[in-house]
Amino acid sequence: MLQTLSIKQFAIIDELEIHFSDGLTVLSGETGSGKSIIIDAIGQLIGMRASSDFVRHGEKKAIIEGIFDIDNSKEAISVLNELDIDIDEDFLLVKREIFSSGKSICRINNQIVTLQDLRKVMQELLDIHGQHETQTLLKQKYHLKLLDDYAENQYSRVKEQYETTFNEYKEKKKELEELQSADQALLQRLDLMKFQFEELQEASLKEGEITQLESDIKRIQNSEKLSLALNNAHVTLTDEHAITDRLYELSNHLQTIDDIIPGRFKKLKEDIDQFYYTLEDAKHELYDEMSNTEFDEQLLNELESRMNLLNNLKRKYGKTIDELITYQSKLESEIAKIENYEESTSQLKEEIDLLYEKVIKYGQSLSKERRIVARTLRDHIVAEIQNLQMKDANLEISFQPLETPTIEGIEFVEFLISPNKGEPLKSLNKIASGGELSRIMLALKSIFVESRGQTAILFDEVDSGVSGQAAQKMAEKMRDIAKYIQVICISHLPQVASMSDHHLLISKMSKNDRTTTQVKELKKEDKIDEIARMISGASVTELTRENAREMIAQNHK
Repeated sequence: MLQTLSIKQFAIIDELEIHFSDGLTVLSGETGSGKSIIIDAIGQLIGMRASSDFVRHGEKKAIIEGIFDIDNSKEAISVLNELDIDIDEDFLLVKREIFSSGKSICRINNQIVTLQDLRKVMQELLDIHGQHETQTLLKQKYHLKLLDDYAENQYSRVKEQYETTFNEYKEKKKELEELQSADQALLQRLDLMKFQFEELQEASLKEGEITQLESDIKRIQNSEKLSLALNNAHVTLTDEHAITDRLYELSNHLQTIDDIIPGRFKKLKEDIDQFYYTLEDAKHELYDEMSNTEFDEQLLNELESRMNLLNNLKRKYGKTIDELITYQSKLESEIAKIENYEESTSQLKEEIDLLYEKVIKYGQSLSKERRIVARTLRDHIVAEIQNLQMKDANLEISFQPLETPTIEGIEFVEFLISPNKGEPLKSLNKIASGGELSRIMLALKSIFVESRGQTAILFDEVDSGVSGQAAQKMAEKMRDIAKYIQVICISHLPQVASMSDHHLLISKMSKNDRTTTQVKELKKEDKIDEIARMISGASVTELTRENAREMIAQNHK
C-alpha cells in the first residue's frame, strides 16, 4: 500500500506531503483544486510518461517520492529480487525526478532503474483507474488470464500438460524449419562442422586432462628437487638414527612399564605402535617413488606439446576442454542430421504430427475445464454488474476457435457485454456510456482484486456520470474492495465520501503571488461540512449538514 506521497515543484504544487492509510481514502475538492495533479504525480511513480510541463514554472526539476508497504506483496518482492534490487525492510522507496528538459530519473530504494523496470515493479503494487483510460481489464488479450486467475488452479494440471506439449511441438517445428531452410550456406556450415569435429576427435579430449598434465609437467620439471627430497626423507627413516628404530625401542619400554603398571600407558603404546607402522609403510612408499623421479626429457616434451595443443584449442574455440567435449558431441549430432536430411525431416514430421494431435487433445480438455469455470465467472460478473443498478445488463464469455493453437490454448476468449435489454453483446472496450463503463470496471475489479495481487488501487473520478442509487451501490462496492486492498478515490459523490475511512480535502491557495495546492485531512465536523457541500453543490446549510450526518451514520452501520 501507499503510505506517504511527497511532491516537490510539480505543476502548481510547491511542496506537499500526504500520508495515506489502509481502507478507503477519499480525496475531494472543488474543480481545479489540483486533484488531478496529485493523480498525475502518483502516475509518475508507476511509470507513466514524464513531461517537462510537469515541472513547476521557474524550477529546474520536479521530485515525486512514494513510500510503499510491500509486506503483503509477494509478487512485487519476487520482481524486486529478479531485478536484483535491495530490500532492507518491508518498505519500498520509489523516487522520480523530472527535469525541465523533459528527461527523468527513476529510483527504487536509491538504485537507478529503467522506466520499464519501474513499471514492472509498480504494476504489482498500485493500479490507477480513470474513467476514460484504456484499462487492462477491458483488453481482450488479458481476458483469458483473468479467467485462469479466477479458476485458482482448478485446472492447473491440464493447463501445465497442454503448455508442456505445446512447447515440445513448437521446438520440433522450429527444428524442422531450420532443416528445411538448408541452402548453400548450410552446406558450407556442414564443411566447417566436419572440420571442427575431426579436429576435436583427433585431439581425443578427456575431462580433467589439463589438471593431470599440469601435475605431470610440474613433476618432471622438478625431478631433481623431488628426487633429493625423497632420498632425504627415506634416509631419515633408514639411517642409524632412524626414527622408526627409536619408536621400536620406545614401544618396548612402554611394554615393560605396562607389565608392571597395567593399563597406565596402554593407550600411549598403541599410538606409538600405530605411528611406527605408518612410518614403516612410508619408508616403502618413498623407496618406490624414488625409482620414478628420473628426468625424462622426451616425456616432458610430449606432455608440453599436448598442453600446447589443448590450450590452442581452448583459445581457438573460446571454450574449456569440458565444453569442447560437449561441443564435439553436438557437432556429431548436427552433422548426422544434415547428412541424413530426408530421413531427419521425415522423422521430424511424424513427431510433429503426433505432438499436434496431443496439443489439440489437451487443448480440448483445457477448453472444457475453462468453460465450466467461465459459467461460474459469468454469473458472478453479471450479479456484480446488476447490483450496481444495471438490472438489464448481460455478459457472456465467448470461446472462438483459433486457426492455429497458441501457448494459451486453442480458443479465443473474450468478455462480451450487453449493458441494456435488447442491445447485442459487444466487446467491453466498445461501451459508449461513461457511467456504464465505470460500473462495469468497478464490478470486474471487485472480482479480480485478490487474484491480481496488487496492494493498492486508485480510482480517478470513476463515479462521474453516476448518481442516485447507482452512486450508493458504487460507494458500497469501493468499500468492499477496501476490505482487501488500499483504495484511494477521487470523487465528487457524497455517497462515496460518506463511506470513507479517511477523507482528504484538496484546495488551492495563493502564496507569495503564486498558486499552490494543499491537502487537509478532515475530521468529524469538517468532514460533515465537506459532504454537505458535495450534497448541495452550493452553500452549506444546517439541513445539508444534517443530511451529511445521516448519510455518514447510515453508511457506517
